[in-house]
Amino acid sequence: MVLALVSLVAAAQPAAAADESNVRGRLATVAEQVAANAREVSRLEKEIADRQVRIERERAQLRGLARAIYVQPDSAVMLVAQSPTLGDAVTRINDLASAGERGRATKTALDRDLYQLQAQRLELATRRAELDQQKTELEAEYARLVAQAAAAAAARKAAVPPPPPAPHVAVPAAAGGDMRALILAAWAPLGSGTAGWAVRLAQCESGLNPYAVNRSSGAAGLFQFLATTWAGTPWRGQSPFDPNANAQAAAWLYAKYGAGQWSCHPA
Repeated sequence: MVLALVSLVAAAQPAAAADESNVRGRLATVAEQVAANAREVSRLEKEIADRQVRIERERAQLRGLARAIYVQPDSAVMLVAQSPTLGDAVTRINDLASAGERGRATKTALDRDLYQLQAQRLELATRRAELDQQKTELEAEYARLVAQAAAAAAARKAAVPPPPPAPHVAVPAAAGGDMRALILAAWAPLGSGTAGWAVRLAQCESGLNPYAVNRSSGAAGLFQFLATTWAGTPWRGQSPFDPNANAQAAAWLYAKYGAGQWSCHPA
């Protein structure tokens, strides 16, 4: 049952990671679209404001033009009465009508442009709402995938219990004396002072127990070798629980890399 659960979680992990990456990519795309939409809305807002200013400016110019050509009369009868001849009155009426028509045409064209811009702004606002909805949904999906990945990691951890620690084997006093002699012999080439330090180091690391195992790291033997460190020594073909091999490997490690290989630092 445990192996089946581990296999299921391991098989689901690449798919979950791919889904998460896909959602991240889609989120980035939507975020960019939202930013582009905002830029377009800003541009349209400015263009609409400019167009409204232009409409007012055109209207003012046309009114000024009409006033500059003729003083606008109260009625056509007044215009005829104020004209020296009938032809002059007709000309004035036609000019004023032309100015008015021009004003109406200009206003119609500008109003049409303004309406189109406002319609575009409405479309962009609708698009922004759609993009915001997509972004919200993608963020929720991404959060779900992250939670799913965390749950899968927890399931893997719960499904595979750590290996049971090796039983602690008490070392008789006589055996402890044997371990001291063995360590002194293995480290003798490094000098008596260093060999004595090595005995204190082993006492600190393992209590001179050749079968000691660190429950958290798995370090083993007299000098508490990690499996990876042991694999790099010339004694890797032997068991780290062999006290002689362990002491010889520790002396070799000290000679090659120094005392920094151990967490204990005896005086």
